[in-house]
Amino acid sequence: MRTSLLPAFALLALACGPSPATVEPTKTPADASKEKGAAQVAAPQPTETAYDLSPVPEPEDVVAYFGWKNPAATLNNFGTCAAIPPEPLMGGVEGELRKLLRDVVSSNVDVRSLAAVVSLDAPVFAVASLETQSKRPGAFVAFSLGLTSIEKAKMAVEGAGPVTELGPGMFRIGGRSSSTCVIAASAGATPARLVCGPKEKDVTTLAPYLTRTLPAQAGAASDMHLEVRIAPAEARYGSLLRTQVQGLPVIAQAELAIGEPKFDRAIVDAATGLADEIVAFAQDADKLTVDVSMDPATCLRSSTSLAMRGKNSWVSGLMGERPERAGPPPAIFWRAPKDSASVFYGRGSDPKRFQPILRTARLLVEGVLAKVNIGSEADHRAVGELFDWPMGKDVETVTASGRGEVVDVKGGKRTPQQEADALVNGWLGWSLAGYEEGSANLGKQLRKVADVYNRKGFQDPLRKELGPELSKALPKVKVGPGPAALGPDSLDLSIKIENVPAALLEIKGATQKDLVSFEVHVLLMTDGKSRTWLAVGGGKPDGLVKRLLAVKTGAPDAGTIASRTDLEPLRRGTFMGAGFLSMGPLVKSLERMKDVFGSQGDAKVEQLVRAVSTMPHQGETPIFVTTSSTGTVDAPRGEVGITASKATFEDIGWLIKTLGVGGARR
Repeated sequence: MRTSLLPAFALLALACGPSPATVEPTKTPADASKEKGAAQVAAPQPTETAYDLSPVPEPEDVVAYFGWKNPAATLNNFGTCAAIPPEPLMGGVEGELRKLLRDVVSSNVDVRSLAAVVSLDAPVFAVASLETQSKRPGAFVAFSLGLTSIEKAKMAVEGAGPVTELGPGMFRIGGRSSSTCVIAASAGATPARLVCGPKEKDVTTLAPYLTRTLPAQAGAASDMHLEVRIAPAEARYGSLLRTQVQGLPVIAQAELAIGEPKFDRAIVDAATGLADEIVAFAQDADKLTVDVSMDPATCLRSSTSLAMRGKNSWVSGLMGERPERAGPPPAIFWRAPKDSASVFYGRGSDPKRFQPILRTARLLVEGVLAKVNIGSEADHRAVGELFDWPMGKDVETVTASGRGEVVDVKGGKRTPQQEADALVNGWLGWSLAGYEEGSANLGKQLRKVADVYNRKGFQDPLRKELGPELSKALPKVKVGPGPAALGPDSLDLSIKIENVPAALLEIKGATQKDLVSFEVHVLLMTDGKSRTWLAVGGGKPDGLVKRLLAVKTGAPDAGTIASRTDLEPLRRGTFMGAGFLSMGPLVKSLERMKDVFGSQGDAKVEQLVRAVSTMPHQGETPIFVTTSSTGTVDAPRGEVGITASKATFEDIGWLIKTLGVGGARR
């Protein structure tokens, strides 16, 4: 499929905004003189000719369609949500529209005059359909913009070269360009449209549908609608696809084999499985759709869905796995820490579905170790056991994350070690996961991690390779009882790097003699017989202990997201999985990095830090993400939805205005 217009589509997406119909070319004294004369004797205005605008059928085998109902309204709503005045947005729109026209029409066109004729109050369309006469895979591709007048558009492009009439109401724009563009009479909101495609055949094939049929249709309910139809492509080229992917195992063996039987067999098995899945997915998949809407009340609402027409592929089977389990968030979801920057829940799955993938990964790792002759066969099996699935069937889970805490010190001056702790906290933050299952299997996995790392068969070759000095920097990994506050069954997997020169890391205030240590902890806490929590974070484990105790069954709801009032949309939902995220960690991380390293004199970095640190809502507003599964077991349909409120866009708008992005700052 030809893709020469993809940059144009991307620029068009940036150029959405209020109609620039009022934008006029810069006036000269001669222009003013002409206007004065025109006021005395009105010049005759060109009239639009009547053309046949009756609808035409949809082209055969359309595989992609894009419709944008009203770009001007979309950008106006964005400006309202982001608290950006229309004038700066208009400036950005004008510039991007001119770039688009210059790229796809001709560099010799008077883009100011042509942009003045473009109506961004009218829908924007793009279509791709399979070529029917070619023996090789290919597609016709074209897009169209609304124009307020055929005659004015023709006058605007005359400087690029002669305008050629390809047919009734269709005029090709002259000049040198990488694409072909025509001005064509149109049904719908505007009397004409600009239609562009990579080649003339693309335009002549798709222009009637883009100008006579689509503008007269109601269109999708959303502001923007993208549709990728997989079924027509599979029907046309499925046999070719099957022929091509059959060679994957042979290619994998020829290119990736290392001479170790276990690894080489696993590579062939992986390639064979991938080839089978590609074919099965192409046969199962029907349509991928993306819908985006923006209004001043709710701001952003988007959904991406994949509809299947079969259940033979691994993906289709996973999508259709017991959709009746959908419902409100499980109880464990509401136990996540109150200060979480992101929290998501899931319904779990059947471990059997992942066993072939994990088995292949295990064989690949064991094969590589055998090839490089590191460790014994027993050591290799120990590494392979790390790929064992540690949970049962349909285990409900919750994952949460947030920014790490940096404790204020007396006098406000930290030691190099405290700065190092702040550094690792800034990078890692903290993460927490909860499982509606006992802790036995997860505890075994933690112990295996430490055991594998400390095996003599791995440590000795590694230390020999690094030498005496570098070996001192190897992390120390051990597992033992967790902090007493977490209970007798708790575990602590610690990873520590000691005696690192602080000056080497450019830590603020450090001397050449200062040495610091970095440590990461993975804490396991048993919460009754059927609930387990894991927490991961850098520095001392005190902060992790605090959060684990806050989420434990019986702890007050005040320390959990159950007490938050900004998560009501999730309480009402019925989903397979859902959650929220925010930009808060980015805000604090940038501030903390500046505190740790000090000013580096980079003006752009300083500007970014200032902009982020002064956002009105500090990136704390939740952005909701939901997943659902509908349809039938034989033909499932999966959907991912995203919603973002006005407060989120006010933060984004602040960054745009402060940093002067896209001409939003005068």
